[in-house]
Amino acid sequence: MKKHKKLIIFLKFLLKSFYELISFPIFYLPGPLGYKLRYNYYRKKMKYLGENVKIDVGVSIINPEYISIGSNTWIDKHVILLAGKPIVGERKIYRKTNNDYTGEEGELIIANDIHIAPFTIISGMGGTYIGGGVAAGSKIYSLSHHYRNLLDLSDNYDYNFSSMSPQKEQALISGPVVLESNSAIGLNSVLLPGVTIGKNSWIGAGSVVHKNIPSNVIASGNPAKVITKKF
Repeated sequence: MKKHKKLIIFLKFLLKSFYELISFPIFYLPGPLGYKLRYNYYRKKMKYLGENVKIDVGVSIINPEYISIGSNTWIDKHVILLAGKPIVGERKIYRKTNNDYTGEEGELIIANDIHIAPFTIISGMGGTYIGGGVAAGSKIYSLSHHYRNLLDLSDNYDYNFSSMSPQKEQALISGPVVLESNSAIGLNSVLLPGVTIGKNSWIGAGSVVHKNIPSNVIASGNPAKVITKKF
């Protein structure tokens, strides 16, 4: 019986190794052929994939069936796109509302003519719409851990940050994130659950946004604040 179990484990290992070997060119082949391979691969897996979309080398896409990407969009090198509804289980989860978001929880929607720069992480687990540019190294989270249970403010338990902790020791905050049209997120910026960046607004490099930013402004800092109007 033990030998049979070991054989099954070994065969699964071989199958996984074979898949990784044959899929390596899809995810890491540079140039026009690599773009074509990745486009054809994800066109069958994503909820929607427009025309003339470039998915670069090293891009990691989790739950592509929840992801829509518009035409003439470039997902640059080593970007991580996360989607899919949160796995709650015994975790406490507080859901913030965002009336600017029209999609479903777990969806990541990227509009037409967008560039997502290298080493960006975008979490669509709480729902995310990207209608503006995202500079390198930025982090956009629609789902995050929280140190307390926001469903019950009388709960004084100090919840854990790690997703590897027991579920009952974790508290989450979920809220759709929206980047409206022609908005821009500067280098290494962080957007937290539930925020909207208004139309034509730009966020300065290294900013942390945890509240809505209105349209037609420049905002910067930690926490991000409006520093000037654009026009």
